[in-house]
Amino acid sequence: MNTQHNAVLFEFTSGRHAAIGLHEVAELVMSPRLVNVPLAPDYCHSLCIWQDRAIPFVELAPLIGQRSLEKVSLALVVTYFARSNGEQRWGALGLSTYFRMMSVGDDTACLLPQDSPAWPSIAHSCFQLLDENVPILNLDALFEQRL
Repeated sequence: MNTQHNAVLFEFTSGRHAAIGLHEVAELVMSPRLVNVPLAPDYCHSLCIWQDRAIPFVELAPLIGQRSLEKVSLALVVTYFARSNGEQRWGALGLSTYFRMMSVGDDTACLLPQDSPAWPSIAHSCFQLLDENVPILNLDALFEQRL
């Protein structure tokens, strides 16, 4: 593993990406076991069964008003600390393709995308990658807040 990598980049809808810190990755689950949650919003319609825990499963595209990827076949299990009590928690992000590790520096900082009012609520910051503004997700806000 390259010690300079500090971020994980993943596609959440066709040609659109988001990132999280490399230290926030717990595991990549192939063919995750999902349990439907009736009456839940489109973006968090299931719980992912992981290591005998039921953790929230989020698809980013519907949350920001984008079209979901055709087939979500992977769960990126992430860990974060709840702001409310400092407790370690886990959640899962639905992916259809593998993520990639990369290095992100302050020199690539940019404004959040303007295509959704949800970005300021769920992203810490943003960086420029080629012609795309890539939000860096705030996992506590994404999994703990009512959006």
